[in-house]
Amino acid sequence: MSVVETDVIDAIGLEKEAQRVFLSIIDALVWDAENVHLYTLQEKINTYLYFIESGELDKALPDGKGFDIAIELILKHMPSDSAITFFDKTTQILLDKGIIFVFGPDRNSGYAEQQS
Repeated sequence: MSVVETDVIDAIGLEKEAQRVFLSIIDALVWDAENVHLYTLQEKINTYLYFIESGELDKALPDGKGFDIAIELILKHMPSDSAITFFDKTTQILLDKGIIFVFGPDRNSGYAEQQS
């Protein structure tokens, strides 16, 4: 799965001890000046939001019902300035809905170098 499949949930995880459900987005796209990447990512996040708000998450993962929910964006490339601005706005919008938004590099290898 990847960010370009905007109508699909990439991965779901459950941390029982932390009582948190993670919905992960796998994003290996390079950031572009036309912001096509950002628009694609926005569509993907909207799909995740619908999945949560429609009750589909509770049906798919009943053991996580009542747990905190986090959307985790796993980026391959260092985000652009416009992406950081988008992430800041997204964080606030999702927090207002009781959803945590986290983003960062792959846990094992960090960010890949941005290709021009």
